[in-house]
Amino acid sequence: MKSMTGYGRSRSSKNNIDIEFEIKSVNSRYLDLRFYLPRDLSFYETNIRKRIPQVLSRGTVEVRLNFSDHREPKLHLDEVKLLKYRDLAAAAAELLNIKSEVSIEYLLQEPGVIDNINNLGDDELLADMLDDTFDDALEMIKCSLEVESAQMRNVLKDAMENIGDACSKVNDMSAPFKKDLFDNMYKRVGELVATYKMDNLEQRIVQELAIYVDKYDIGEEISRIRSHIETFLSTLESATDNGKTLNFIIQEMQREANTLGSKFSTSKSFPLVLIIKEEIEKCREIIQNVA
Repeated sequence: MKSMTGYGRSRSSKNNIDIEFEIKSVNSRYLDLRFYLPRDLSFYETNIRKRIPQVLSRGTVEVRLNFSDHREPKLHLDEVKLLKYRDLAAAAAELLNIKSEVSIEYLLQEPGVIDNINNLGDDELLADMLDDTFDDALEMIKCSLEVESAQMRNVLKDAMENIGDACSKVNDMSAPFKKDLFDNMYKRVGELVATYKMDNLEQRIVQELAIYVDKYDIGEEISRIRSHIETFLSTLESATDNGKTLNFIIQEMQREANTLGSKFSTSKSFPLVLIIKEEIEKCREIIQNVA
């Protein structure tokens, strides 16, 4: 069993380069990747897309990359653009009959006059730092997912134990309840028909009473819930992605619990049926975070 909720962060600083990766995952029906990368490092998104599925198969995953490069930049002056902007400014001043000289600072701020020719995509030092830092962040979120999975597994096991105990107590109440129900109804019906004389009337009434009381039998529901518990626990220990399977099992358990409550509800059994339903609902909510 794997959780979909986790968090990992890693930082590294080397040769005037600062990198920080932050990975956060929450539950989702599918694998939904969202990236928040600096524009200069957008090329690294492909690597992230390839490696995230190695850790997560489902979930909404946010990957944030903070990057600072304090190395001396490689700048290039575009002389053609610089001269063109100067000529345009001079022509505009002449057209408006304004005597002013355009400052060099203004010209240098124009788009494309100064270009940063650093090709970060071919920077081997940067590539190694990105890989190492991202690997560390993946390892951090993997550990986080394992801790979360262990906690969820313990809660789910306790819930299954509580459901099993409640089912046993309800089952123990069933036989005495049906006997008392039959005896009371038999006595009451006997009093009502004592004045009537019909062939085989008593035998027919007893048969109808038996059929009526049998509707309160919960043996099949208890048996199915116990079977679902065994299947749930065995699936829980599976190393594969089993969130959907666990969810299907819980849905079946919910149906059996509803039938159990409708067929057998007394002042003593109702709190136990309520425990069963509450534990199943708690499991259903937790399973939403299982990959």
